[in-house]
Amino acid sequence: MVASTDIKFYVHSNNNAPQLQNAYGSMINVLDACLIDGIQIGVVSSLTASGSTVTATFGAAHNLMQYQVIKITGAAQPEFNGEHRILTIPNSSSLTFELATTPSVTTATGAISASLPPLAWEKTFSIANEAGGGKAAYRSLNLLLPSRPFLRVVDELDPVYTATYAKYAKVGIVEDMTDIDTMLGAQAPYDDALPNKNWVGTGSGSSAYNGWAKWYYASSVLAGQSSDSSAPSIGNRDWICVGNKDHFYIFPAAIPNGKHYSNYGFGNFESFLNLDVANWFLSASTNYSTAGTSLFRADNTGLGSTNSAGRTILLRDHKQNLPTHARTYSLHAAASGEIYSGYMDYIAARSISGVVPVFPIFLRENDGVIRGQIPNFYWVLQQKPHANLAILEKNNSAFMAINSVVGTAENQIVVKIGDLL
Repeated sequence: MVASTDIKFYVHSNNNAPQLQNAYGSMINVLDACLIDGIQIGVVSSLTASGSTVTATFGAAHNLMQYQVIKITGAAQPEFNGEHRILTIPNSSSLTFELATTPSVTTATGAISASLPPLAWEKTFSIANEAGGGKAAYRSLNLLLPSRPFLRVVDELDPVYTATYAKYAKVGIVEDMTDIDTMLGAQAPYDDALPNKNWVGTGSGSSAYNGWAKWYYASSVLAGQSSDSSAPSIGNRDWICVGNKDHFYIFPAAIPNGKHYSNYGFGNFESFLNLDVANWFLSASTNYSTAGTSLFRADNTGLGSTNSAGRTILLRDHKQNLPTHARTYSLHAAASGEIYSGYMDYIAARSISGVVPVFPIFLRENDGVIRGQIPNFYWVLQQKPHANLAILEKNNSAFMAINSVVGTAENQIVVKIGDLL
């Protein structure tokens, strides 16, 4: 059976991938590539079939990873065209994938090229800033979902801020929009007393407040405390993006050559309620403080955080009322099987029969209601049991272990990157 191509992932090292830099607009560039446009990989020198297994050969290094999804176009024989999950990478310039049936010819002809296809979201509204960066609003194209709110992203220099400070995109869930600056219905996060708290800065210099929910991509430290007013280094940052048509995660490293990542994401989660039209989550660094305040960068993301104050942002609560924050919970490995009333917990040097268990993340609201489950994102029992970016296979699915930045510590999460059947 041919592997599913529903879940896709992208990394900074892919050919022609946009880079996260110490420059405004970097986050929008990455989101555009992963959600909307895809990434061109290059010309395919040959496609050769052995039975239903196809080997694609390139004239240079393709810089792809096992289990990424590629799209083949331009083959004169249509059975070769379309999306395929990479099964093996024999060497740096070749890869293999599987077709549903044996093709009509052994060697494909035509002007053949390969790309990383996008997650197929839509960028409904956007505006560029002459000084760099801009604003964008993204949402799922899946019309079968009960609702399709927007992810609003502001990735530009705020007038109260200073260009040499840390770079991040201000992000939020918006129920409805008519243009990039006109927001209707519920927003999250949202403060009735300060309606523009998440979007419009106040003050100036190191005393400025600029945003509430943030996706950092350039700061002066990878782990530990620093202030936004500390200048980041010049250079490209590593990043990973994983998702499908309903949700995605973006894992940026905040310094050049950093190999540990913040856990950010947006999308539809599995609700345990019979009727839930607002089952959308946002994971971001949630700190509302001045630029001069020293903070741990990723402590409050809610996904992969060891901070008990960590929250995952929800559009509405389980009663479909105004926005709320939900504590993330993991099923604990205790004998009673209780829900662990805390946050990411690990046992530093223990495994069970050589197998490191992973646990799903459940969303529990402040009144104790277990709302649902975060999709395809897992905590691990040990602190860092796997090599960073190691690919794991279990029950005909593939997973990636990703080292996470949490305060001064480094933990690990596991994210599903594809089904192999």
